[in-house]
Formats: sequence, structure tokens, C-alpha cells
Amino acid sequence: MPTEHDYNFDEFIPVNQVLNSKPQLGPIPGEQVIPWVVIAIISYVLCQGIFGLGWLPTLLVVVWGCASWWVLTGNEGWRFLSKFHGVPTWKQGGPVQYESLLDQPSSLRKDKRAATCSSKNSKKRKTQVQRRISR
Repeated sequence: MPTEHDYNFDEFIPVNQVLNSKPQLGPIPGEQVIPWVVIAIISYVLCQGIFGLGWLPTLLVVVWGCASWWVLTGNEGWRFLSKFHGVPTWKQGGPVQYESLLDQPSSLRKDKRAATCSSKNSKKRKTQVQRRISR
């Protein structure tokens, strides 16, 4: 019986990479085959049997359904879909003062408005209001 001293742990041990891979039919993953067959049958029944469409619309519906299913349920769909994202354009902005959306703007606060309003303007407004009322 070999002992622990008989093995050379620094030696490379070849491993078959196929043992770690998932089953597939060419580029089609194995877990997608059965749903695609179901999608193709349903599409054929709908397009040919119920709506009486030609073969081209039927084929387009089958391809659309299978592609949608693959994107929604497939692994690493981001590898394909990331090709369609545009490159962001970064723009440098200047400093902006934070204003809370929950608070009233400073221009609408009563205390500041009353402090900035002079007595002449307030008298003028009172006389204008009184004229409108008297009409």
C-alpha cells in the first residue's frame, strides 16, 4: 500500500475538462432543448393552426420565443446582452448647493419675505387691495 511519502504533491495531475462542463448540442445549452421544443410546438399550433399564417411568421415567432426564453433563463446572459449597452458619456459638473425637496424654498418662507419687504411696499399693496375691494 502506498504511503504519503510515495506521492509527489508538486507533480501536475491532468484532469479531464469535459467532466466539469454542462451538456450542450453545439452552441445550444442542454437545459434549453426541452423548453425550446415546447415553444416551437406552441408557436406552430398558434401560427399555423389557429391564425393560418405562413411559414415565415411561424419561424419568426419560434425564434423570438426561443431567444426570449434563453435570455430570461440562460446562465450568463449578460455576456451577450452587454454588447448592446452604450458607452456612458461622463460630463464634469460644477458644484451645486443641496436643497431639500421636503423643505420650502427659502424664497417662500414668511419670515424672510416679511423681513425683506419695506414699509413703503406694504403700504402700497394695502392701498391697491383697498382700491380693488371698493370697486
